[in-house]
Amino acid sequence: MSGSVSRPTLALGLAAVALSLVTLVGLPTPLQAVTATAVLILLPGQALARLTPVTDAALGALLVLALGLATLTAVSTAMFYLAVWSWQACVVTMGAITVLACLARARREAAT
Repeated sequence: MSGSVSRPTLALGLAAVALSLVTLVGLPTPLQAVTATAVLILLPGQALARLTPVTDAALGALLVLALGLATLTAVSTAMFYLAVWSWQACVVTMGAITVLACLARARREAAT
């Protein structure tokens, strides 16, 4: 698959866009919680973790959670101090971070 973008990278980016939109539109409460968790923590964490050379599965899973929570904390804190915090803006920002990390990964994959 030399010179092309992998399916996981593409799927992760598309999932970030789709779930961000679905979260903003609104869902029943249990589904809203699941999609919000995915968009705010898991997807950005996974996208950022894929930029690292970690191959151990357990360490990779821990890295996904750590990077997702750290990114969410940084974004929320910055929005709070800039007085622009809203949950919708946070969802959009985290979705954008995920897409940007996927683009960085896709660029790396296409170069090899």
